[in-house]
Amino acid sequence: MDRGAAMLAVVMEIYEGGKDLIPGWELKEQAESALATGGTEGLRRYYEACLARSNRQIKTTLERDRRKTLESERERFMSIYLGAAR
Repeated sequence: MDRGAAMLAVVMEIYEGGKDLIPGWELKEQAESALATGGTEGLRRYYEACLARSNRQIKTTLERDRRKTLESERERFMSIYLGAAR
């Protein structure tokens, strides 16, 4: 699995774990688009932008049900981006 696919897999785990709680969540589509148009750097920028504008309600909803969040998976995402985990 290449880095881009591994990074996207982290985002997909978050999305799949929370899509039943967050109606209309576009995380999956936007992440796929970011990777397709900007490669791994584009996906990293998208992930960071999501964290910067993070909706506290989404985070709280996911955490309440013990689901993964962008914040909880940031370290793993970045280690893949930096090439430390393959």
